[in-house]
Amino acid sequence: MAVRRVTLGDVAREAGVSLGTASEALSGSGRMTETTRTLVREAAQRLGYRANALARGLRTGRTRAIGLHVLNAADNFDNEYFREFVAGVADVAVEHDYDLNLLSSNPDRRRVVSPQVDGIILPDPLATDVRAIELLDSGIPLVAGERLPPGMPASPVIGIDHETALARLLDHAYAAGARRPVLLAADEQSGWGVVLRDVFARWCAEHDVDGIHTPSPFENGRFLVVGEEMVGSLLTRHVDVDLLIVPGEHAARAALRLIAEAGRRVGRDIMLAACADAHLHEVLDPPVTALNLTPRLLGATCAEALIRHLDHGTVIEEVTLLPAELVTRASTAPLAADCRL
Repeated sequence: MAVRRVTLGDVAREAGVSLGTASEALSGSGRMTETTRTLVREAAQRLGYRANALARGLRTGRTRAIGLHVLNAADNFDNEYFREFVAGVADVAVEHDYDLNLLSSNPDRRRVVSPQVDGIILPDPLATDVRAIELLDSGIPLVAGERLPPGMPASPVIGIDHETALARLLDHAYAAGARRPVLLAADEQSGWGVVLRDVFARWCAEHDVDGIHTPSPFENGRFLVVGEEMVGSLLTRHVDVDLLIVPGEHAARAALRLIAEAGRRVGRDIMLAACADAHLHEVLDPPVTALNLTPRLLGATCAEALIRHLDHGTVIEEVTLLPAELVTRASTAPLAADCRL
């Protein structure tokens, strides 16, 4: 026999209050004494009452869910940065009793209906993502986890201080003898790529260094075959390159192989570093220097700011940047004396 569901009316009768008072007491709203609010909550706990999310949403216009929009989300779980970012968002959602919904992310087609969430987190906005633009224009509270590329609608941003982090990496490599750096970074469709490119160009000008920036092709977080061909061609055409900076773990692993195939050795006559750290970098041979972008902390910070805004109306600052850590490993050991320019 089916067990009867405990209703809000049951809680109200048990506590000896009106239905409206019971609803406000459990939602934390309304004006009443703390004694009454406690009485209602104790009655709900005693009866094993669980709020009906659909009914509550109809009354309040709230779902107590936040949405996460990531282009090609399923494939991006292959990327440690994305997995850790999602984990950070989930940590905070659980703490505040919010559901976390992974939003449909078809980049070429507009949504049929608006997402049924109270707020949205956009970890890595891309200018080519039709649905990201649609969400930014939707009026739903939203926070971006990375700087927005030029031309996208505005949004509060909680991101990483890539400027300081990349400059620190370049300074480290320069002190170790690097004078001909190459940066592979996303193109102008990515806010992250725009920042990295600008920092790299400015640093090279300040140090009178002839650096090379090449937009890197990516799909679903993986380094494409065309990307490998690009690196191979660079190493062939520019034999004086002594520092190669790639985006993440997939590109770093491919670069190690391509450098070896070019007859060069990382940690002796060329350096290798990544703009986003991962555990894989620790076990590569040699281990690869990288920037720890603290994605779990970043995801948690985005979620905390969004939920505080939803629950209490707290204003989210226009731009908040978290620091990144330079993790130096053997791949950026000082160049051998006979290999320096």
